[in-house]
Amino acid sequence: MADERLTDKVKRLLPKDPSKSRKNTIRLRPDVGEIVCDVVLGRRTVAEVSRRTGIHRDTVDRFFAKFVTDDIKKAILADQSTHDELDRKINSGQDTVEKGLNSIITEQKELYRLLRDKVGDGRDIEDVLPGLSQLLRDQGQSYERLLKSYSLLKEKTTITLSINESPDWQQLQDVLYQVFEQYPDAFDMFRQLVRERRLRIE
Repeated sequence: MADERLTDKVKRLLPKDPSKSRKNTIRLRPDVGEIVCDVVLGRRTVAEVSRRTGIHRDTVDRFFAKFVTDDIKKAILADQSTHDELDRKINSGQDTVEKGLNSIITEQKELYRLLRDKVGDGRDIEDVLPGLSQLLRDQGQSYERLLKSYSLLKEKTTITLSINESPDWQQLQDVLYQVFEQYPDAFDMFRQLVRERRLRIE
């Protein structure tokens, strides 16, 4: 599924259909912006669009040839490039933080080890060693928890695959459509539920 902001922009950029008789079926679809974005970005092929929408391949080809201009393609690719760069910066920043935290944790553990070893050599620090050791242990645990939080954040920000882009979802769609071909009533119910819940799927 493409970004809703981008799909709305694509809809606005699409030229008006000059035909006064039969309008292009794809051009009239409410999800036309999403279809254009997916094809331009290589998420779906024209053949897949044709099969899943039930619209003849020639009609889909004519739509892209007639309405999807170079300016529209450039706008989509530029937007995707911006998102990719932002994602790269976010992940780069998280990697930097992660490395910094790991470095701090390593230094804390090394300092704790040195202090523990010093007990046998320098009795003058023995009185402060228990409190200092506890402080270092507490700090190390805090940094480890913080590192875990950043690791979870990194995992979340790198998962950008939408449901419509997932290979598993595409396979499930194929299964659903085969079932719907055999049981048309089930398709009507499915379509009604999708409409009621405002799901953006095909």
